[in-house]
This record gives sequence, C-alpha cells and structure tokens, in this order.
Amino acid sequence: AKAAAQTLADARGALEAAQGQRSSLQAARDTAATALAATRAEHAGLDREYQALLRDRDARARANKSAEGRALALDRLRGLLAGRATLVGIAIRQPTRWAIVRRLIAVGAPDAAAVYAAEQQLDRSSEAVKDAFVAHAATPDRAVKAAYFTRYFDDATLNEAWASESLGAFNTIEQAALTLPFLRPALDRLEWIRQNRRIFFLPAWIDAFIGGQRDAAALDVVGRFLEAHPALPIDVRRKVLTARDELALTVRIRTAQF
Repeated sequence: AKAAAQTLADARGALEAAQGQRSSLQAARDTAATALAATRAEHAGLDREYQALLRDRDARARANKSAEGRALALDRLRGLLAGRATLVGIAIRQPTRWAIVRRLIAVGAPDAAAVYAAEQQLDRSSEAVKDAFVAHAATPDRAVKAAYFTRYFDDATLNEAWASESLGAFNTIEQAALTLPFLRPALDRLEWIRQNRRIFFLPAWIDAFIGGQRDAAALDVVGRFLEAHPALPIDVRRKVLTARDELALTVRIRTAQF
C-alpha cells in the first residue's frame, strides 16, 4: 500500500512538473509570437516606406523627363517661329504661328510676352487683331481671364466670332484651377447666351467651360447647377449633361488606381 501511495505521489509530482513545464512553454510561445508579430509589423512598415520612396523616386523621374521633353518641345516651337525649323520642309504659315504663340502663352513660357509682341508687329494680315485677341485669352492670369469674361457679355463691340474662337484659349486645360471660379458664372449665363447669341455659340461655350475642367470639384459645380435649375430648357440641359458626362469620365480615369 505504501509503495502504491508513493508511486501515486511520484506520478502526481511528475504531472505537476509537466504541467509547469507546459505553462512555461506556452508562455515562451506567446512571447515569441508577440515578438514575431512586432517584427512582422516593423518589416511591413519598412516595406511601405520603401515602396513610398520608390514611388516618389519614379514620380520625380517622370517629372524630370516630362520637364525635359517640354523644354525640347518649346524650343522646337521657337525654332519654327524663328525659321530655324520647318514642317516637312515648308515654313509655317500665319495661323500656325499664332497657334505656337498661343501655346507659349498658355504654358507661361518666360519669353511668351516678347514672342506675342513680336508676332503682333510681324503679322500684317487681316486676321492679325483677331488672332492676337484669341492668343491673349490663354494668358495664365486671373485678371486677364476676368477681363475677357466681362467683355464676353458687356462689350457690345466685341465680334462674336472672335469671342467664340477665344473660348478654347480661355479654358486651356492646364489652367483648369485658374478657370474653375468662372465655371458657375459661365453656366449661370447659359439662358442669356441662348437668347442673345447665334446657335453655335452656346454649344461652344458649354464645351469650352466644362471641357476645360478635369477634377471632381468642377463636376460638383456642374451637378449643383443642374440641381438648382430644374426648369432649364431641355436643349440646354442635354448639352450640359453631355459635357458633364465627358467630364465625369475624365475624373474617373484620373482618379483610377491601376
């Protein structure tokens, strides 16, 4: 009996020791698991930082490449104006010259004002004043934009064809942030334009002011305008909706994650 009791006591002691060892192993496992999780989280954070650095490096590289390409393109345009370069062996004509001047103005080239003044002196055609008016509308300056917008409605002497042709320059896509404040006033004048301008002016106006935008802020402006004008003439509403849909597609593409 004593031997059996001793054996039972020994077994209990061994069991308690095993249970203690198991608890120690579990504690060690939990500690290791915590350390492993912390290490993985740290590694994940380092990887995110590394990927962010790679994206930043790639973005800078693309920006530098884009800037280099833009500089080369602008130099090419200047060469065409100066006669140092030709298109398929032919010197450019006056409409192309003004298109180049307009582009230099739109991108804010340092020599844009000088090039503009020089072209005004050079061009002696019947279209010179009109082409100068159109090109100047591309000036990336809020005061210039405001002056043009006012003339569109308040200057009875302004030729409607000149105004229509200048709308694209006014709404140069790279200047979307600059022209965004004019979007709602432009939409608010649609019914006036419908009543006081020729039939083709209205779609040109809508396409220029909505088509010259590319961000969600502009899309919101158009949406709020439509909500505020439920009785807008159906032909005008359809034109706005068509331009709005194109802007919405642009916004989706620009904000898509690839």
